[in-house]
Amino acid sequence: MQNNSLFVLSSSRNVRDFYSSRLNSNCLLPKAISIADFFNEAIYVPNRRYASQTECLLHMKDAVSKVKNISEILNIKNEFLLFLKNSNYLFSFFKELSREKRTISDLSMADTYSSYDEHLAILDNLGRIYRQNLTTLGLYDEITLSDCYEINSNFISNFDKIEFRIDGNLSSLEWEILTKISSKTQLFVDVDCSKFNKKIIKEIVHFTNLNLEIGYNYNINLSNKTINNSSKIKTHSSINLKSFRLRSLQAAFVFDEISKMIRAGIEPQNIAVILPDESFALVLQNLDENNMLNYAMGKSLKNNPIYTLLHNLKEAIIQDINYEFNENYIKDIKTPNQIIATLNSFKLPTQIYIDIKNRFNSKVNYDSFENLIKSVLDTIKINLEINQIIAIELFNIKNLLSQIDLKFSEIFELFLLNFANKKESIVGGGLVTVMGILESRSRSYDGVVIVDFNDSFVPKRSQKEMFLSSSVRKNAGLISHSDRENLQRFYYESLINRAKIVSISYVKDDENMLSRFIKDFDNIVEITSPQSSYENALYQGGIAISLNSKKIIKTHNFFDSAISFSRLNTYLECPRRYYYKYIKNIKESRFGNKDALEFGNIVHSTLCEYFKKSPYNFDKNEFLSLYNNYENTTPTLKNELFKIKLDAFESEQNKHFKDGFSVKDCELSIEAEFNGVPIMGNIDRVDINGDDIWLIDYKTGNIVDKSFQLAFYQMLYLAKFHKETKGYFYSLKDNKFVENKKSIDDLSCELNKLKEISNTQICFTQNTKNCNNCPYETLCLRGLK
Repeated sequence: MQNNSLFVLSSSRNVRDFYSSRLNSNCLLPKAISIADFFNEAIYVPNRRYASQTECLLHMKDAVSKVKNISEILNIKNEFLLFLKNSNYLFSFFKELSREKRTISDLSMADTYSSYDEHLAILDNLGRIYRQNLTTLGLYDEITLSDCYEINSNFISNFDKIEFRIDGNLSSLEWEILTKISSKTQLFVDVDCSKFNKKIIKEIVHFTNLNLEIGYNYNINLSNKTINNSSKIKTHSSINLKSFRLRSLQAAFVFDEISKMIRAGIEPQNIAVILPDESFALVLQNLDENNMLNYAMGKSLKNNPIYTLLHNLKEAIIQDINYEFNENYIKDIKTPNQIIATLNSFKLPTQIYIDIKNRFNSKVNYDSFENLIKSVLDTIKINLEINQIIAIELFNIKNLLSQIDLKFSEIFELFLLNFANKKESIVGGGLVTVMGILESRSRSYDGVVIVDFNDSFVPKRSQKEMFLSSSVRKNAGLISHSDRENLQRFYYESLINRAKIVSISYVKDDENMLSRFIKDFDNIVEITSPQSSYENALYQGGIAISLNSKKIIKTHNFFDSAISFSRLNTYLECPRRYYYKYIKNIKESRFGNKDALEFGNIVHSTLCEYFKKSPYNFDKNEFLSLYNNYENTTPTLKNELFKIKLDAFESEQNKHFKDGFSVKDCELSIEAEFNGVPIMGNIDRVDINGDDIWLIDYKTGNIVDKSFQLAFYQMLYLAKFHKETKGYFYSLKDNKFVENKKSIDDLSCELNKLKEISNTQICFTQNTKNCNNCPYETLCLRGLK
């Protein structure tokens, strides 16, 4: 093997494995680097310096201040905090255009209906000013890189041959760089052809004019556009599959399958546990008594006690809460406030709270901010790694404050945002590796265990882009939602095909189903071991306490007042949350999603106001005249995206009205009794067409298919007016009516279950599936009763 060969691998972990596998060879080892390091070395920008994050932020803010109408049209404000919240969207938008070698003009041409013309013109002007700012100062960043880079021939000339492993997709810029390098030295790419990575295969075929077949691995010489060698990719013979009614029982499955694999002769270091949802690592950590596992992924600092304390401190000040430390707060107060309870649980001194509250809306220098923030952090034990993260964040803030004057509240918000985006290492010294699917790229394990193989996780649905629609993205040649999801499928397929033994588990209940991706594999073997055997395994060795929190048992009457859908649904989703909210009367803190709530409320209110005046048709311009009255209070960008979709909304609504429907009621409040159960609720909209009655509930976010909400409203309307109805959600994201999936009979069964246990000793258990989105997560984990 030549020493002047370079191997480019997908990750630093793969580089470490590359060297480890060659330690016993009696020759000089070739050089290997990660893809990220390769592109950093392979190109350079002459006569320019890479701009720091702080510099980029300030130059984008300056560009925003110079763009006419950007505040009115895109609602992007120049005020620091509001700008900060939108800056990520702006940077990601322009970075993607740069990576994919696309311009605003390309987007305009892809926008068939000219829905984005005005917005794109503003963004084009913004991008131009920002680039000009950097160029004038001799700076560059990821946004301007594609226009000014050059190939680093000094680096490339060190190697006679470069072997480049492709796992997944490459951006248009990365592919352009590779093709340029292929003319300077022998460049080979190693790639697996699958139906799930057709995007990169298409790029290779277009450049080389080679015929590549799905199901084969190819080593291709890009320099002379020939196939060096090829081999058929083996497919896995069988997959062991097990369903569980409780998500946490999958932990017992993981340890059991690892034991089986080791007994089958597989070395523990050749076993991987894959977590589609990395939060499951916490369950495994709690149950890993024998220290079998090590963890490749980090743990988000958004779940760290430091973030919890600082976030609650900020919210207490914003809400003008009078906090005073009281270690017996929960016992002394009949209806405790969640934020105050959290601050007391951290034993935050009263004087520190007062000092920060007094300075919160005042401009401060760096020393003042540092002293105040450290006075809070000194109340918590902090490990070395997080101390280093904090030190770096404070250093960045010091640089920022040397160039701009900010209030304490603005610096505090910036610190929180940056801190929440960081991860800390998960310490664990076992030989079996636990990782997310991205970390598994290009890796080969003899034994693979995958948990949470549910439709909601495999593949993870990509988040909707803040600005461009899927059709515009596709027409413009940007990566689509399906491309992202297929890339995940490719990683799973590759990992499974390389393994000798594969065991998969998933949750099977009313809310969860097996991923449809399983149909792409043959020879599925169902594991028939009873659930009880896994339950018993968890209770051995004194580890049951890690699985279950302390029980809360209380006598409760569900029907001492009329029950709303919200109250019913809270209990169905998580009895413990119901206990905190409706029995302990702990007020929810909504700081995690208050922007979304405010946006949803404004949309609902405006639609109600409009349809009360115009029940037979929808006119977008008339609606906007009402909606724009709320513009100053809506969250940035969200309202503009909503406005863009109003053309489709107008078309769909008027089609509905042409069918003979008209709006009878909006925000209809009803109280009634059904089979002895007092019920109450507010229905967004009631439409009629002769005897046909539709109950409509608007949804600005995702629709939960198995929700009882529409059935509840149908029951409510039937009890009050003795009329049958149909229930529909109206998705404001997709602009379509979605029919009810649950019936009144289904709902009656749930209410009857409540009637049976009402006024008895009820165990308010936890449903850990929803913990990440629960406002009571902190208190719940602290055992508040």
